[in-house]
Amino acid sequence: MNRPGNKTIIEKYLEHYNHSKQSKKMRESSLRFFFGVNFPLGNGNVDKKWFNYNGHIFEIDNEIIMDYFNYLKNLDTISITTRKNKWHIFMSFLTYTTYIYGEKHGFVFAKPPRTFVSFENADRKKTKVKSNRKIFATKEEIKKILDYFNSQNFKHYLIFRLFVETGIRKGELINAKIHDLIPEKRLINPSKGKKGERVYVYSESLARLLEIFLKERASLDIENDFLFLTRNFNKYGNRTFNQILKYALDSLGIDKKKRNITCHTFRRTINDFRKEMGCPLEDRKELVGHKIRDVNVSSYTNSDYKRLQKLFDTWNPYQDLNF
Repeated sequence: MNRPGNKTIIEKYLEHYNHSKQSKKMRESSLRFFFGVNFPLGNGNVDKKWFNYNGHIFEIDNEIIMDYFNYLKNLDTISITTRKNKWHIFMSFLTYTTYIYGEKHGFVFAKPPRTFVSFENADRKKTKVKSNRKIFATKEEIKKILDYFNSQNFKHYLIFRLFVETGIRKGELINAKIHDLIPEKRLINPSKGKKGERVYVYSESLARLLEIFLKERASLDIENDFLFLTRNFNKYGNRTFNQILKYALDSLGIDKKKRNITCHTFRRTINDFRKEMGCPLEDRKELVGHKIRDVNVSSYTNSDYKRLQKLFDTWNPYQDLNF
């Protein structure tokens, strides 16, 4: 039986991710890293220092797999996180290939034991890892971004206005359920935050819009109870909000490579604006969901919620922007 070529096998694997251009592109990039100059889907950007596997996929054996892992582990030109992602995608590719072609062509790979593929002592990247920790959005940029979403997609407008006004973490908003949103108290209370239960408060004008949205959301006849859903009524993926934001930044001509604005930027930005306004540290922490001394969310009373609302209104740096 004639075996398929590398190009056919890779294309078959990538077709599985046609639903997401970003996911497909990321996987193609990782496989290109393994095959290097021998990548069968066009030359693209390759480096002679990449692994550059030049055999057939069905000839990948345990030795080659471990050689590739050791190559990644000791590669100090990219971050450890990037190396881990490339390794996981490579494993995914071999698993998928075994499932599709194993029965017909006898290709089966043995996944290495975890003790052999740990990045724990991997060399750190020699050059400085790029970070957006010092990146803050200006009020003008925030106004442009929200105006853009308001004119293009009302749901995205609500999502990013929550990011802007509350500083909520991306994972918390992705996992927020319908019952976590309480517009009458101007609150969102994601129960599965990064560090436990959190409360975030927002403006009265946003509360009115969220109340309308919540009624429409509750009317959907679906079992999924996540607050914000994709057009296919699924939970948003971990990368999707940043992808939506990137598209908006590109459309507005805001250079993301230079500014590197992400969902988390809004959290740092509102905290920085409040600091400039003279907001006490403990109040800033509570307003962005940090746990502080003698504060237990589960024991909050109506007076505690009113106190939070007053804190928000006092230290709202965006009240003059007319969102």
